[in-house]
Amino acid sequence: MPSSISLTPMQTTTAAGLFQVNSAGFTQGDAQDDPAIKFQLVGGVLSASATTPIWGGIPIKELIPAATAGNNMALGSTVIQAASYADVNGFCVYNQAYGGITTPQSTAPLFSAGMSVNYYRMGSGARIPLPIDPTLVSLDGGQISQQVSWDFTNNKIIAYSTTALPVKILKIVTSNNLLVSYNGTTGNANWTSTGALALCLI
Repeated sequence: MPSSISLTPMQTTTAAGLFQVNSAGFTQGDAQDDPAIKFQLVGGVLSASATTPIWGGIPIKELIPAATAGNNMALGSTVIQAASYADVNGFCVYNQAYGGITTPQSTAPLFSAGMSVNYYRMGSGARIPLPIDPTLVSLDGGQISQQVSWDFTNNKIIAYSTTALPVKILKIVTSNNLLVSYNGTTGNANWTSTGALALCLI
């Protein structure tokens, strides 16, 4: 039997009887700070044909702006919520998006047709927390390139089925998160701490 010393020099514990609050979690659609990527943030305008508002963590389709004389693109491209994998050009984010509307009944910022929205394009290298089916915690321990799909009805990452969402899963957090819960009947969106988020590299 080899000799060994039972020692864990880097272990951190909480003393018994003290309050313990875990602040490790993500906010949906709040891209992580990265000085090399922050200048990839893009601003656009939500299309007048949008039938629902948009919020952080929603896949978007970016449309080429109408041709103009000169180089007048002050408002950026027109965007709309993506409805299929072929439409996904990026993800809407809350970063520097100060115009989102909140009310006492709708506490998560929403952006309606004609409003400015911010987003990161696919391939930008941004790391964005996106909703994920909590059963996919089974991905833990696997390669970050494991394939996943997107549920365009419930707006979350689901197990791979037919078509892959082109993201890499860097981390999954199942608690202490803030997610957007949108009610299509009332048109309100509120923060909820129930649900899992995946930190995704797009």
